[in-house]
Amino acid sequence: MSTPPSDHDLWQAFVEAKREMHRRQAEFYQHAQDRPAVLKAALAGGAGAWDQGAALDFLAALSADGSELLPELVGWTTSHRWALSARQAIDRIPRDRLLPLLEPLILDRLDSADDDEYRRFAELLAHIEAWDLLGQLAARAFTSDNPDTREVAEDFTETYGPLWLSKPNP
Repeated sequence: MSTPPSDHDLWQAFVEAKREMHRRQAEFYQHAQDRPAVLKAALAGGAGAWDQGAALDFLAALSADGSELLPELVGWTTSHRWALSARQAIDRIPRDRLLPLLEPLILDRLDSADDDEYRRFAELLAHIEAWDLLGQLAARAFTSDNPDTREVAEDFTETYGPLWLSKPNP
């Protein structure tokens, strides 16, 4: 009968696995011929959860491909399972590239969004501190016939409203 590994041995195996994961991540980053295509396929709805999670983790760690995959990432922000990972990946995209690309993606989706999607988009915008865009979302939510959507506007205006309401109009 063999002796089970000690806590220290278990920890060292975990550390070694993380080291190997980072080595492979760097190898993929440096040598993949078409990273965006691979990542896009991994983020697709038919891909498995391991592929989706790995792609989101990769994009949260290394932002070079995030702006190219922003439509897919925005789609994942409405997922309860992957919302935080998608937000983190989006947050890695440089602001000067992110905000001009993000605004039409969010505003176009609001036309068909339900209250849960409004909330997820508002959480994204608060996470990345896109205050002007969050103000636009709240303004649209206030005009909704759905009381739950209006509640999103109330919640985020109460918490973050001073960050967009105090700005002078151009």
